[in-house]
Amino acid sequence: MRPEPSGARSPPVPRRRTAAKPPVPALQVLAALGLAAFPALAGCASDRTRPLAFATGTTAGIYYPLGGAISSRWTREIPGVVVKAEVTAGSVTNLIQVAKGESEVGIGQADAVADAVAGSGRFPEPLPISVLGRLYPNVVHLLSVAGRGVEAVEDLPGKRVSVGPPGSGNEVTARNLLRAAGIPESDLRIRQMNYTQSINGLKDGALDALFLAAGLGVSSVIELGLTRDLVLVPFTEAEIARIEEANPAYQGFVVPPGVYPGVEAGVRTPSLWNLLFVHETLPADLAGHLAGSLLAGREEFRPVTRNAEFIRLESLDAVGALPLHPGAAAFYGEERRRRRETAPEDAPARPPEVPDLPDAAPPPETPRTPESSPGEPGAPRPPAASPLPPDLPA
Repeated sequence: MRPEPSGARSPPVPRRRTAAKPPVPALQVLAALGLAAFPALAGCASDRTRPLAFATGTTAGIYYPLGGAISSRWTREIPGVVVKAEVTAGSVTNLIQVAKGESEVGIGQADAVADAVAGSGRFPEPLPISVLGRLYPNVVHLLSVAGRGVEAVEDLPGKRVSVGPPGSGNEVTARNLLRAAGIPESDLRIRQMNYTQSINGLKDGALDALFLAAGLGVSSVIELGLTRDLVLVPFTEAEIARIEEANPAYQGFVVPPGVYPGVEAGVRTPSLWNLLFVHETLPADLAGHLAGSLLAGREEFRPVTRNAEFIRLESLDAVGALPLHPGAAAFYGEERRRRRETAPEDAPARPPEVPDLPDAAPPPETPRTPESSPGEPGAPRPPAASPLPPDLPA
């Protein structure tokens, strides 16, 4: 079957440029950020103020409020910089804007970033992108409801399936997974709807299934399960193996029972991480300051998202084969050295505080209470052992 119209077409992808962007003023070291011992960042300052644009996502997801919180901290803590969070369509749009110099910083899913760096998928040529840090993981939810005939990935042909809004990382993820699973898009009735429209489409019968990449315990999915017989569609071991082989940005994950109403057994599905990225020509001292302030602001970001718990030194530079910006890499290396030197000699060696995604996770606490913050779905902060706390879609 032919795919139905997919909505807005993605903006043209710029050719990789070799010319540097106009210089961003160098910044004075902030001792409060723990950077005083970082010589690569010391020795220069500027009285000028440089506005920086931070490409985030839609107001319906977590990218925009988290990007706003990070922007506020950077503006407050780093002299000479004013950062403004911008509403965008999501990962693909953010990558293009940063590559074109229309934004200085962006956030996106690892699969979209990997495609942009390689010049594959939605990106016909490689983009001049470097990673600033790894943030938090998303779990892929392939959702349906009882009676729509979708109990397995192989049931999708002929069904009405939302892959997410145009220009979003959700769209990239959905199309990558379909391709890796060997399901031609021409066999589906593709829809490109935003997150709210997709959930409502399942409720009112306009959709048969949807892809949603988000933190575990999405409030809108919990609410859907309270009013409909929710189906969290499992991926087989063979499907996960094909997906991991096709794109190392993905890892298998088992959603534990009890996270969503009616889902009483573990469900195997892919997962991936969200990344901060910049143009590869961003000055190293500025990149180091941004990385340092990001690391120091974890507690400040927790009211926005519980997934701020993942913003740790042990995790930020774990980007695999993707290019880590030299300024950020230098900061992370120097911070590790500083911590080793200041640790008590008899202190036992500590394992990484934020390991890669495990194969299973304990269920979070009860998903919603009267005390829950209106800006963050879900309930009180889950135990520290919970690797994927509830969150909004990216």
